[in-house]
Order: sequence, then structure tokens, then C-alpha cells
Amino acid sequence: MNNKQYAKAKFSDVLKYSFGGLGSNLAFILVMSYLTFFYTDIFGIDTMVVSGLMLVSRFIDAFTDPIMGMLGDHTRSKLGRYRPWIIAGAPLLGILVFLLFTAPELSPNMKIVYVYVVYIAYSLASTVVNIPYHSLTPVMSQDPNQRTVIVSWKQGMGIVSQFVVTILALPLVEAFGGGKQGWALYGALVGILTTVSFWICAWGGKPYDVCEPAKTGEKQSFNMLKDLRLLIKNKPMLMLMIAFGTDVLANATCSAVNMYYFKYVLGREDLVPQVATVTLITGIVAIPLLPILTKWLGKKRLYWLGSLFSIFPLVVMWIMPTAPVLILMTMMGVFGLISKLPGTLGWAMLPECSDYGEWKFGQRADGLMSSSLTFINKFGMAIGGFIASFFLGLVGFVANQEQTPAVLGMIAFLRFGMPVIGYIASLISMAFYEITNEKYDEIRRELDARGR
Repeated sequence: MNNKQYAKAKFSDVLKYSFGGLGSNLAFILVMSYLTFFYTDIFGIDTMVVSGLMLVSRFIDAFTDPIMGMLGDHTRSKLGRYRPWIIAGAPLLGILVFLLFTAPELSPNMKIVYVYVVYIAYSLASTVVNIPYHSLTPVMSQDPNQRTVIVSWKQGMGIVSQFVVTILALPLVEAFGGGKQGWALYGALVGILTTVSFWICAWGGKPYDVCEPAKTGEKQSFNMLKDLRLLIKNKPMLMLMIAFGTDVLANATCSAVNMYYFKYVLGREDLVPQVATVTLITGIVAIPLLPILTKWLGKKRLYWLGSLFSIFPLVVMWIMPTAPVLILMTMMGVFGLISKLPGTLGWAMLPECSDYGEWKFGQRADGLMSSSLTFINKFGMAIGGFIASFFLGLVGFVANQEQTPAVLGMIAFLRFGMPVIGYIASLISMAFYEITNEKYDEIRRELDARGR
């Protein structure tokens, strides 16, 4: 076992940096949980238009995410490599979150133009802020165990985001006047919280994100193809991207139809915050368990087991979508506990893939690696939203009316069955992830011998 003492971050800086998890997840969970519903039931956009929007934005991300990662890796300024992007991009992201949930009075065609422009702009702003934010994790600490702790703190802040969105969203929307006005004011609140959270995060990373500023007249350039090869040849990173992406897709699909499930299948919209509370509480329990279970089982094995056991409560609810409330609460509580583990571990495994790339190819690319996982995160979210919107439209869903048995069956499948498929794909991919505890110790020993 490698017993070298690695440079660690101060707890106060870890705490400040973890606020990035609040800002990042506020926007992410809000968009994943309510944007499709908002566009169809509040703004009056057709489900097929929404599905097309999700796909177009992801094609754009396929180019912008890796470019942003490489830009961060090659940035040299007095503020560091990654912090300048966070500081400048946070307020823009906050404004766009507000605009996402604003429904101006427009003609049907102009509504489509509006949602395309605003959503694509939001996606680009999210790229500018989130990729540098995630790139800071390996910069903050070289210690692999503290990196897991840092990610746990980030995800802990994500729990706060989950509370603000899944539990408080509907009550606050109603308190703000309901309908279009309520959603716009709630979007403004989330936008402000997002901006402030990212600024606190950048403050926490200040002592660690240090580099020599570029000299006057010095060209700042990078070889994109050379940098991309670092990703393409990094097998553990590719396997992590697939496993993490299919997990995100699983959760994004069920989140996208969550409101439809409670509104149309159960006829109990009042249960949304109650079920969300149960899921939130069990998710909170999972966060402090993560470092303990990681030391016991290893990251790879824990990720695989977390994905496997996340399937069982989903299968129960897929078989019995109108089960009594007690069964629903129990199954969603179990799912919230177990699924939190692989959902968090992906970010904790990312620095190991960065170390693997440096060990294998002699060059670090924290920004590029972070951008690939961030892209997969957004890609999974968008595909989940696309699947939900497309298949609901395919079976004849029409907002705000009684649904046919075919539509109700599709909602139940998308809410519980489709995620099962996503987790099975994760199991297959993670079986080929080769960085075990023993392998990582070997990598660290060799990097230390090179003077890393």
C-alpha cells in the first residue's frame, strides 16, 4: 500500500469549494426535474419540440465541452487556470436560469425560437462554469482519500440543491403567485443562489489554482487533436463516461416524467414534495457512508454494486405503478439511498482517470477529463429528456387532460422501466473499468518516482 503523505487542502477551503456543488446542482436538478413539464404544461410547447431542443443542444455540447476543458487546461492568468471562467461565467448562468423559466407572451413560432435560444445559451454558460469547477477537484488535493471526501462535500451541497428544488419548488412557485409568474420568480431565486454559490466556490479554490501568468507577447495555443487523444486512449475514462452517462440517463428519464407520474397516473401532485423528502433524507444518509464504503470495497466495486441494487426498487414500482403510498415511499427511499453512491462516485473516480492519463501518456489534462464527464452528464440528462418527450408524444400525450391507458403505461415505463435499462448498461461498462485499489497504488508509486 502506498503510504506517501500527499498535499491536502484546508477544511475551510474544502467547505467553500463545496458550494460549487450547490450552484451546479441547483440548475441541473431544476432543469432535469421541471423544464420539460414547464415547457409543455405552462409555456404550451409541444413535446416533440422539446425533444428536438434537447438533442440539438447536445450536438453543440459535443464540440464546446472538450474545447472548454482544453481552454481551462491552457489558461494562464493571475487568477489561475480555472477560477477566471467560474467568476466571469456565474452571473451569466444565473440570468439564463431565470430566463429558462420565464414564459413571455409570444406567438407559437416565436415561443419555439425563444426556448431554443435561451436553452442553448444556458447550456453554453453551464459549460463555461461547470467544467472549470469540476477541474479544480484534483487541483485542490493530491491525496486520493481526501479527493473522495471533497467530492462527498460537493455532493452534500447537492443534497441542499435537491431540497431547494424537489421539495421547495412547487410550494415556492405557489407562494410567488403560481403559474408563469410563480415559475419566473422561482427561476430568479435559483439564478441568484447559483451565482453566489459559484463565487464562494472560486474563493475556496484560490490558494490552489495557481499558475504563472502568460508573458507579454507569448502565444497561448493548444493542439486539440493531441489533447483529444489523451481522452480517446484513456480506457478507464471511457468506461467511466459510459457507466456514469447511463446512470444519469436513468435518473434524467425518471425525473423528466416525475410530475407526469404523480399528476396523471396517481392523481396526487401533493405527493411530489413528500416523496422527494424521503428520497432526500436517504440520500443524506448515503453521503457520509461513501468514504467508509469506498475504503472497504473500493470505488469500482462500490459503483457496480450501487448500480445493481438501484434496479430492485425500480422494478417493484414498475410492476406496481399504482402501489399504496407506503410502498411508494419505501421503494423511493431505498432508491435514494443506493443510487446516491454511484451518482457521487463518478466524480470521485475522475481524478484517478486523470492520474492514469498522466501515468500512461506523460501529460495531465484535468480540464479535458472534467469536460468529458460534464458533457456525458448533460448528454445523459438531455437524452433522458428527449426519450421522455418523444415517447410521450408518440403515444398521444396531450397536456392537462385525462390520459389514455397507453399514455399511462408509457409514463410508468419511463418513470421506472427505462432507468432499469440505464443501470444495466452501467453494470456492463463498469465491469471493464480497470483502476482497482491495487492498480491505483501502482500508478501513484510510479508518478511519485517521476517526481509528480
